[in-house]
Amino acid sequence: MMYHYARLRRAITDQTRQAVIEDFPEISLIPDAGLQAKVIEAWSYSLCCSDFQRITDIAPEGNPGAPVLRQGTQADHVRGVSRYARAIGLEFESSYPQTAIDWDILLAGAACHDVGKPYEFDPANRQRWAKSPGDAGAPTFRHSVFGMHVCLMAGLPEEVAHIAVGHSFEGLHMGVSAECTIVRQADHGWWHVAGALGLVSPDTLGVIAGNLRARNPKQGEETT
Repeated sequence: MMYHYARLRRAITDQTRQAVIEDFPEISLIPDAGLQAKVIEAWSYSLCCSDFQRITDIAPEGNPGAPVLRQGTQADHVRGVSRYARAIGLEFESSYPQTAIDWDILLAGAACHDVGKPYEFDPANRQRWAKSPGDAGAPTFRHSVFGMHVCLMAGLPEEVAHIAVGHSFEGLHMGVSAECTIVRQADHGWWHVAGALGLVSPDTLGVIAGNLRARNPKQGEETT
């Protein structure tokens, strides 16, 4: 059996970091500048563990193959979830003054919730997993688990890594923090609303919700 190692395939460069900033401007919403830099580093590290050059090179999918946006890139999703999580936090903070939200953790966690996707979506990884799933699994790690690893490698707080692993299915098997709960709601809600509005390919809707009934896209705006 051939063994594989999750490590850098190329050096992280300033060009990589700049591409992350360009593709994901919402990182600048994180109040702490040091955390902003570490989030940029986390995405740069994750990209360089794959063959993807930038976030906009990754398909607009929740998991590989489903759900799938009709158009756009992964950047559309991660940016939307970051804004959505912020909106949820602001709503509760403004309506209930006693609400305590750690905005650094919330926004850094939202920005990193899918930071493991370059690994799970990488074509070379997916090809070897499909060829021999009995060797190392298929996938070896989901993006949520690999994202936790990336966050810790980048020196981000455990509270941010917790959001990366807890935002998805793994969160059903652990106690999740308040900030993680917000990101989970933002992430899952984003996909549900996108599906309801007809933005998700119909044949990939089943993984979102069995009771969802999608609206047809506006005439002339549907894409394949």
